[in-house]
Amino acid sequence: MPENEKAEFIRFNTIKEYINDILQMRSSDSAVKKSLSEFDSAIETVLKEAGELAKEDKRNTVMDQDIISAIEKHLGKRHLTWQETVEEIIRQNPADLGKISKTINDYITKDQKKT
Repeated sequence: MPENEKAEFIRFNTIKEYINDILQMRSSDSAVKKSLSEFDSAIETVLKEAGELAKEDKRNTVMDQDIISAIEKHLGKRHLTWQETVEEIIRQNPADLGKISKTINDYITKDQKKT
């Protein structure tokens, strides 16, 4: 794809049909085009950020953690349930798990000194 050409990740008819079929509403073409422009721009921004994060980590593969971090940075964070938090922690590599463990232990030690 040429650099000056905008990527199209979502099709016009996808948005139009969703509004018609699921929301059971009509939509103006300009509203659908505006939403497409905004969605495509957001997707492109997130993907570029995820690619940069992978490169910073000396990888040539975009992984879940890159996408998650990029989405949180550009679209906002999602609050995880306790189970989701544990699943995210367990998915980390052993070195990061060690850092997490140390941080938790330091927090507990610091909290115990206060009492």
